[in-house]
Amino acid sequence: VQLSAELKGELLAVLSAFCWAGSASVYRKGLQGIDAWSGNFIRTGLAAVGFFVIMAAKGSLSHALSDIDSSIFFWLIFSAFFAFFLGDSLFLFALKKIGVSKTVPLSSTFPLFAVVWSFVIFRRPVSIPVIAGTLLIIFAIKLISEEKEDISSTDSKGVLFALLAAVCWSVSILVLDHLVVLLPSEAVAGFRFLITFVLVGALLSKGKFTYTKHAFLWIGVGGVAILILGNYTFLEAIRMAGSAAVAPISAIYPVISVLLAALFLREKLTRNIVGGTLFSFAGVLIIVLGSAL
Repeated sequence: VQLSAELKGELLAVLSAFCWAGSASVYRKGLQGIDAWSGNFIRTGLAAVGFFVIMAAKGSLSHALSDIDSSIFFWLIFSAFFAFFLGDSLFLFALKKIGVSKTVPLSSTFPLFAVVWSFVIFRRPVSIPVIAGTLLIIFAIKLISEEKEDISSTDSKGVLFALLAAVCWSVSILVLDHLVVLLPSEAVAGFRFLITFVLVGALLSKGKFTYTKHAFLWIGVGGVAILILGNYTFLEAIRMAGSAAVAPISAIYPVISVLLAALFLREKLTRNIVGGTLFSFAGVLIIVLGSAL
């Protein structure tokens, strides 16, 4: 049976959603004993190597290098800075502080912020579905962040870090549609990870890099395998089906991630967390589908 490019893209989006869902638990496990910056340094370095191997195997490396001009290079740096340097680092900080089951539903609200940027920058009108989805997301954030036992400053910082990660990811997504048209998916991912590796390395050169065998196995080997597969399938999905079709499918990953955290990390799922996750998922889905109409 011959599948259409759009259907292939949608199937790849499902695969990427499962990768995102699993990666949060793997990162949480790998961050035991090391700081978030060191964890990000390990994963981005190995991920960059992985994508450059893919480019070499596909023969796309020389073509990608010749296609990169000053404008494309600027947008690669822009996207890498907000996606992997700031966004992912904040995400890892949040995972260490408040765990997977709280971080993922909060950070997955990035489509809401993407809609805000579309309104501010492109003056796109705000529809009723966007307003409805926003209200659901606000309620979800309130549920997750206001559990009775979660009143410490550490938990408050974790909530803030997760929401700031969502803001950073939303900024990065603005240029992804543009980049995957100009460069192969593996090149967009590989160069962005390489740029992030350099940025995090520069930051750590003034501080302390922490490393353990446990961290290397989980956040390095395991995390990067999921990271490469997740990023490649996500970018290929956007290239084949477009971000408007891919985003609603990718929105399922918080629900999967919270379930995996309960199963493998034994994180406690309270009514607030379950309710917040479902409201967040519904809100994101309504916003994405409403924006596509």
